[in-house]
Amino acid sequence: MAGVQPREGRRPSALLRPVPEDHKSAQLAMDMATEVQNKAIMAVRERVRRWRHAGYPGTTSVTGTLLRHWADDDAHRQLRPFFAQREAVETFIWLREVARRDTPERRRIEEVSRRANDGIVRYCAKMATGTGKTAVMGMLIAWQTLNAVRTRRRRNLQHSSRFLVIAPGLTVRDRLAVLSPSHADNVYNELGLVPSSLRGDLNSARVEIVNWQAFRRRDPTETTGAQKSILGSGRVDQTESAETMVRRVARGLFGRSGAHGDLVVINDEAHLCYLPDSANGTAKAPRPSADEKDADKIAAVWFNALRTLRNIGALGERDPAGGQASPVYDFSATPMWIARSRRSESPMFEWVASDFGLMDAIESGLVKVPRVPVDDDTSESLTAWRRLYDATPHKRLPKRSDDPAAVLPEPLAGALAASVREWRDAYERTLGRQPTPPVMIVVANTVANAVALYEHIAGCETSDGQLIEGLYEEFSNVAAAGEGAAPTWRSEPRTLLVHSRLDDDDAIGASFKKRLAEQARHMGDDVPADAIREALNTVGKQGRLGEKVRCVVSVSMLTEGWDARTVTQILGFRAFSSQLLCEQVTGRALRRTSYESFRDEPDKEHLLSPEYAEVLGIPFEFMPARESPPPVDPPPRVVVRTVEARSGLRISWPAVVEYLTVAAASGFRLDPGRVRPAELSESAEAEIVEVAGVSGRTHLLSPDEDQRQKAARVRCAAEIANLLTDSASTQPQQATGGAHDTLHEEASERGLPDAGRSSLFVSAYKAVGDWLDHPDVDCPRPSVLLRHRDKRSHYNDLIAACRFTDGARPGRVASLGTPPVDDTTGVRFETTLRHIHECERSEVSHAACHSGLELACARILDKHPRVAAWVRNFGLGWSLPYHFDGAWRRYEPDFVARLTTGLNVIIECKGVVDDKALAVEHWTRNHWIPAVAGTERLPDALRAWAYEVITDADHLPVRLTGLAGADHVPGALTEAAASLPLQAERQP
Repeated sequence: MAGVQPREGRRPSALLRPVPEDHKSAQLAMDMATEVQNKAIMAVRERVRRWRHAGYPGTTSVTGTLLRHWADDDAHRQLRPFFAQREAVETFIWLREVARRDTPERRRIEEVSRRANDGIVRYCAKMATGTGKTAVMGMLIAWQTLNAVRTRRRRNLQHSSRFLVIAPGLTVRDRLAVLSPSHADNVYNELGLVPSSLRGDLNSARVEIVNWQAFRRRDPTETTGAQKSILGSGRVDQTESAETMVRRVARGLFGRSGAHGDLVVINDEAHLCYLPDSANGTAKAPRPSADEKDADKIAAVWFNALRTLRNIGALGERDPAGGQASPVYDFSATPMWIARSRRSESPMFEWVASDFGLMDAIESGLVKVPRVPVDDDTSESLTAWRRLYDATPHKRLPKRSDDPAAVLPEPLAGALAASVREWRDAYERTLGRQPTPPVMIVVANTVANAVALYEHIAGCETSDGQLIEGLYEEFSNVAAAGEGAAPTWRSEPRTLLVHSRLDDDDAIGASFKKRLAEQARHMGDDVPADAIREALNTVGKQGRLGEKVRCVVSVSMLTEGWDARTVTQILGFRAFSSQLLCEQVTGRALRRTSYESFRDEPDKEHLLSPEYAEVLGIPFEFMPARESPPPVDPPPRVVVRTVEARSGLRISWPAVVEYLTVAAASGFRLDPGRVRPAELSESAEAEIVEVAGVSGRTHLLSPDEDQRQKAARVRCAAEIANLLTDSASTQPQQATGGAHDTLHEEASERGLPDAGRSSLFVSAYKAVGDWLDHPDVDCPRPSVLLRHRDKRSHYNDLIAACRFTDGARPGRVASLGTPPVDDTTGVRFETTLRHIHECERSEVSHAACHSGLELACARILDKHPRVAAWVRNFGLGWSLPYHFDGAWRRYEPDFVARLTTGLNVIIECKGVVDDKALAVEHWTRNHWIPAVAGTERLPDALRAWAYEVITDADHLPVRLTGLAGADHVPGALTEAAASLPLQAERQP
């Protein structure tokens, strides 16, 4: 663009409107001097930048671990958090943990927040739609919870494990359910937001997710109009109090045992929550429009909930300034005050601390690039398709249900036809590459116009009961009639009619509800709102109700939080009074289809390839370039899944959290050659009991047999350990007598009281099992030994058959996660990686590879005669701990194979072996493999491992053949290591 040159460095936070004006307009270049920078945000950004480069000083150890984890490429299941996400949560952490109350940047944000929010302190992150706010909320919850759980102080006033997440509607509320650590698809596991060693503590979080409508105060005696006429109007108002209301909505967060700290409130789409009287900072605001009045009503309900939580002390003790200990965390793509005049732009909320706006998101590739018209061949001074509503003379559109011959006025009809042509091109490019079709969005100003557009696009039923097809077969919900047959409704809609207030039943008129009911009936559902909401929320999602949807016609705009990623066209037919409104409407179309080019092999700089969305009818002034490159075919989307019929090819692996060093200690083992024959008959031990009441049926009670026998074996081992330590603390001849004194004397000589009973318990536990399994011992169960009348004699026989181990050395065992073993069941995700191999000898359907080397290795593993089964470790979440550059990290191996000999092999593909790769190899060979081999808790099949680094695929067959011929067996630990993770020293 003329007069504009690229600048080095980060784009400043500013109310900047880079406009590719109409070629017909007077201004042909942007006036960069009109840029108004946000100095407060810039100051915070600079402090956070310096703090980041210094290595995050001043944080807790848990916070430091999380910050390094989020920045580590190797620590995440698919992608590490993007810079936009890290900067947002880093800003919150810096304000809360590092900056003091008198730090100028923090003091300024808190002061302006108190002035605008009735004393409530709020921190806001501005993040453009599609940049991953949900992930940042998860990072915030993890940071707060893990610090609250692991802090040793008497009371932690900075962190909490109780969270109230407030959403703008049911759509967003349901989508944010992944913030609960117990959710099956929780964001922490899916994105690898927490190191494995900390994941268990995260389950302490209590997360309640509600929509703002839940904060409407209820009246239990509220009556209908007919009832009021009978009862009269003299009834007493019994509307619940504000405190009762918030305790009802967030009842799961009050009075919960085990919860730490004050309540943390997280507002999603926080631009909807403000104090209405201060909307524009002046008492002389122009008369609000109907839309602005509706917005103020929402804000009043939402903000009153925050104020009530503060007033009852849920946000912590109030300070003299009227604030509270725990700030409210806001997230919004457009945290701006409503502009009360068409001639004014919306100012940003004063408490915004972090700004990654839409221009940043477009330039970084995190969202699609919106392409808007800049010229046409009309004689008008403005490009007609850019300002479609203003350029269309007839604002009320005709309905085909009233007149089947009705046509749309120009230029709307031409713009719609052009959007359909562009959609067809996108459909052809994605055919066979993506499992769901691209989507076009049409936004109308009124219910009547939305219905009219829907009838033209999707077809309708006329007033005389006849069905007519839509103008475009690709979008028609009415199927064409066969010869001699009448048209019929499709059971799977191609076009949806929705309302921006779909989650607010009171805001939708009766006529529109009737339309929703008709749509739902065609879909076979008797609950209209739920059916339409489900279809809308699953647009672009394979196997769901909305997978076949190609067009969405909406009143006003799409609902907040709609997360479809397959939108390629958007057409607006409504007035746009501000750039804020343009950004809110257009942002619904800008979520990327794929992020995997971030890690693809040729892209050494981690740049995302561009994706585009065509925008007509929205005077959106954020277009970065006039000329667009030709359309690029999107990469194919492949569904990687577990193949149920291949359970015999299942690969399992131990979930190693950290390595434990087993301190040297005395242990013992059973010597089979010294075992004396023994026969123990069963005693009369009660195993099944029949209980009965004074009348009625009886009931049989019996303990779980496995648990009962395990408990008996534990009790026997404890009693044997007690015998040894007791004999070591007295005269040997007093403990027992005769032939069994040798071991007791050794116990005394070794000073076992200093080591304690715990140093012998695991050895005793293993010895009991070995003794019971010995062929010369006839004892059916541990419980028989425990209850036997001569058990003391048998204990001494067992002790006499044992020997202490000499030369016990420190060893390594693995600390395992929950569950301790994971496998290839339940895998399902989509990928657009270029290198895909369809597997034959793997339980997982495809191997999604990042490089040609990985692809070649996948093909070899699928054909090699000594490979029994294998899997590509992408999207599975398996990682190994290693130490590098002063910090503990995790990495994901490329492949794991099980050879025909039973040996498990970790295979790492490396084009270049650098220092990090050498550290990974060292820790895997010298720590992970020995620790796993020494962990008796694991089955033997998962204790034999080898590790291979492949720099040339031609080397892999020879390595596999050599490993299959080698003698690899589960390496036995030293006796001390086998017995005792009880005196352990944590390493990672």
